[in-house]
Amino acid sequence: MADYQIQPLLSEHKLALSQFYKRNQYKGKVKGSDRVWVIVQAGNQVVGAARFCQQAGCTVLRGVLIERELRTQGLGHQLLQYLHCEGELNGCYCFPYLHLEVFYATHGFKRVEPIPILLQPILERYNRKNEQVLLMVKQA
Repeated sequence: MADYQIQPLLSEHKLALSQFYKRNQYKGKVKGSDRVWVIVQAGNQVVGAARFCQQAGCTVLRGVLIERELRTQGLGHQLLQYLHCEGELNGCYCFPYLHLEVFYATHGFKRVEPIPILLQPILERYNRKNEQVLLMVKQA
């Protein structure tokens, strides 16, 4: 990953992050209280991102996304490994698409059953939209 750098979102990358999300059709919005990590390449172009937000009193990993033409090159794995080493994933929930369960399991996330009452409405909202997600957690 010599050409890329993983770092917390800096103010000079906010526009690049917005453009990255738009290019990759990500609909989520970054709130001021979110913690965002980005993968930046030369020229300050954002090519990957992950954000942590608080929902129902829990830390939730959202918006893990890699630039479309760079997918399948291991950047997503490198991003999650980096976040793991930084301690960011401990006790964190995520709502991955069903086809990404193995990807997240590789990084220590486990399917949550039964679903905690406070997170049930979020999972139900996703599935009402036919987004086919599940709830996973990475234990501390």
